[in-house]
Amino acid sequence: MILEFTVKNTLSIKDEQLISFEAAESVHEDDELHCIEYGGKKFLKLACIYGANASGKTKIAEAFAFYVHFFIKSFHSLQPTEKIHFFPFLFDSKTASEPGEFSIVFYAKDFDSENEIRYEYFIKLNKERVLEESLYYSPKGQRKLIFERKDAIKWGTCVTGAKKVIADLTRDNCSVVSAGAQAKHPIFLYIYDHFNERFKGMIDSSDNTLSGYVAKRMEEYEDFKKKVTQLLAFSDVGNITDITIKKQELPEEFLKSIPEEVRNEFTKRGETPVIRNVSLIHHYGNDIELPLAMESAGTQKIMELAAPLIDITQEPSLCLIDELESSLHQELLEMFIQLFLESSTDSQILFTSHNQELLDSGFLRDDEIWFCNKDSNGGSKYNSIADYTGIRKETSRKKLYQADKFGALPNVDMNRLRELFCAKKNR
Repeated sequence: MILEFTVKNTLSIKDEQLISFEAAESVHEDDELHCIEYGGKKFLKLACIYGANASGKTKIAEAFAFYVHFFIKSFHSLQPTEKIHFFPFLFDSKTASEPGEFSIVFYAKDFDSENEIRYEYFIKLNKERVLEESLYYSPKGQRKLIFERKDAIKWGTCVTGAKKVIADLTRDNCSVVSAGAQAKHPIFLYIYDHFNERFKGMIDSSDNTLSGYVAKRMEEYEDFKKKVTQLLAFSDVGNITDITIKKQELPEEFLKSIPEEVRNEFTKRGETPVIRNVSLIHHYGNDIELPLAMESAGTQKIMELAAPLIDITQEPSLCLIDELESSLHQELLEMFIQLFLESSTDSQILFTSHNQELLDSGFLRDDEIWFCNKDSNGGSKYNSIADYTGIRKETSRKKLYQADKFGALPNVDMNRLRELFCAKKNR
């Protein structure tokens, strides 16, 4: 379970910024629905970030995804001489040449026992190398070192066995955790497995690959396909009774145009690149087969969200979703959130949104709502409603947002725009 994470000098984030999943100390009547008790802490199941376009609400999610992917998979995802895919805050000449930093506090089982304990991970890196890295854990509540990396690696007493093997495997452009997992050391394998099994990555509103992933899952698992079919039918997007999937091998000419590293990935997995043509069967007197491409954007979006929704409600998961409401009716947006809150046990989601109706919908608590503002230097700043004082419970959060109480609104100069488009000034 993620308690909190911080990001510094990465993408649109200049100064260190924190996003927390720690629930407010006060007791709420909806704690059972919104919170998870774990390791003596009360965790929130979700966090929602609002902000104007280009304010950085998506960038905090992208930064999180980048660092988590790096810390568990960099040994395999980067070639030995490949540069790290890191982007600092570029609107300041000083930070543009400085490293980025990331820290995460999470709770998981102790690798030596069944106790639920606190872990703290930190990394500082640039495009060339990892500069600092550390991992601590707190068995019996006492903070202890697992490893610390600066010029060399300092090991905690809990790390026994192949320490030299891990040190030799740890390249400048990979993390100790990913190298330790490659060496099959039990501690690092445990941390790797914890995140690899739970972290479902980031779902981008413009990502066209998700429907292909859902199609592959439906082809492999009949129960999954049945659940997706019922999800679509029960969401009132049509009288859908079945889904058909037809595979088509890619032409040889097209395969040659695919980058070699992508072809190698398919070869490693023993797969042949194919196109899966998905159609939905609508029953209106007769069965009508309609290609997915001809369905509404909302129908396609529900189908794309089916995989993460099923994952986060059936197994411990962490998922990032950009613009969750994209192409969804308000009722379907609320359906997704409600199903997640009611059906998940040990899962968390972080999503971004422009949907102001959610602020007064009752589906979000103050400690789950974050606002992203851009300061005068172009850096992104993040604050939760819980950070503000004097806000009465009965006051509309939507109206406060529209009144610029929390910032995070676009600063549109309508007079200048009218002049630009030859509209009457101050009309």
